[in-house]
Amino acid sequence: MNSHGTPACRKALQNLNLKECKHAGLLLQRYLKAHKPKERVSGQKMPEEELLEAARAVKASEVYRDAFCRWKEWACKRSVHFTLELATPLAIGLGNASPLEIGLTLHHTYGMPIIPGSALKGLCRRGARWLIKQNQLSQEQFEVLFGRDSAADSPGETGYVVFYDALYDPDSVDGQPFHRDVITVHHPKYYAGDGEAPTDFDDPTPVPFLVIRPGACFQFVLDAPEGWGPFVKSILIWCLCNLGVGAKTNAGYGYFKVGVSSPPSRTSAMTTESQVWQNAHLTYDAGRRVLKATSGKLFAEAQQKETEQLLASLPESMRQQLTTKRALQVDVEIEILGNQRKIKRIIDKNSEY
Repeated sequence: MNSHGTPACRKALQNLNLKECKHAGLLLQRYLKAHKPKERVSGQKMPEEELLEAARAVKASEVYRDAFCRWKEWACKRSVHFTLELATPLAIGLGNASPLEIGLTLHHTYGMPIIPGSALKGLCRRGARWLIKQNQLSQEQFEVLFGRDSAADSPGETGYVVFYDALYDPDSVDGQPFHRDVITVHHPKYYAGDGEAPTDFDDPTPVPFLVIRPGACFQFVLDAPEGWGPFVKSILIWCLCNLGVGAKTNAGYGYFKVGVSSPPSRTSAMTTESQVWQNAHLTYDAGRRVLKATSGKLFAEAQQKETEQLLASLPESMRQQLTTKRALQVDVEIEILGNQRKIKRIIDKNSEY
C-alpha cells in the first residue's frame, strides 16, 4: 500500500476467484497473485500452478463460438480453406512476454488459441525452398508466391499468397483447448553460466507452462493466385504434418495430422490432375533412391517412400531391369498439382501397378 492508501494491484487480486475468469489471455497476463517463494515447502502449491490450472479449465465462450462461425463463413469465400487436427501438443509463442516466463499466443479479444499467419508463411516458405532444391519450383515462382527479401541493390517485395491467422475450432476437444505441460531444467546453474559442471547432484527445476492439447482443430485460410491455391495448400499441409509449427518441434510438439478438409467450392475444386505419359523414360537413382519419369521436356519424380512402394509392386523382371540398368520405357500415370508432378502409377500393357 502506497502513501495515499491505494492498495497495490497484486493486493487487489488476493480475493479474486480465478475460476470465474473466462479469458485465458487475461488470466495469464494480469491475474498472477504472487511470485513463487525462494524456498518451496513440500506440498505447497505455487501461484504459477494455481494460475495455470485456472487457465487450463477455460472453455470456449458462446461469444467466441459466434465470432468463429462468422469468421468461418467469411473463410469459405477465400480461395483456400481447410481444417486440420493436432496430433501432438502445440507450443506457439513460448517467447512472448509473460509473467510466467513462458508465453502462449492467444486471440487478444477472445483468449482462444491462434496460429499467426506470419508463422504459417514462414513454414510454407521453408517447404517451398525444399521444392526449389528438388527442381520442382523455380526461384522466380517462389518469389512471386512468397515474396523476395530485400538486398543491397533491390528492395524486398511481398508475395501474392496471403496467409491469415489460423483459428481454433471450438467444436473440437469439447471446447477446452488448453493443456498443462512442464519443462524440467535438470542443471539450472550450468545453464545459467555460473561455471558449475552438470552433475547428478543438481536439483531439477520444473517449469510449468500451457500448451494446446492434441485433438484440437484449427481452420486455415489463405489467398493465392488463380491455379496456385491447391499447390500452396499441399505445401502447407505437408509442412504442418511433417515439419511442425511453433516451438519445440524437435521434441515432437506442433505436428498436425490430415483430418477433415473444407467442402469443395467453385474455386477450391481445382484439385490434382492426372495424365498418362506413354513410353516415358523411367529411371532409378540409386543414390537418392527415387524414381524419375521423363517425357519430352517434362519430368516427374516419386520420393523415397513412394519409390519403395512402386518398386515393390513391380514384377521381378521389371524391378531388376530398373534397378540394374536403371532405365525402362513404360507408361506412367502422373499426378499434377500446380507446378508439381509426381509419379502415381506404373502401367504395363498386361497389368497396372
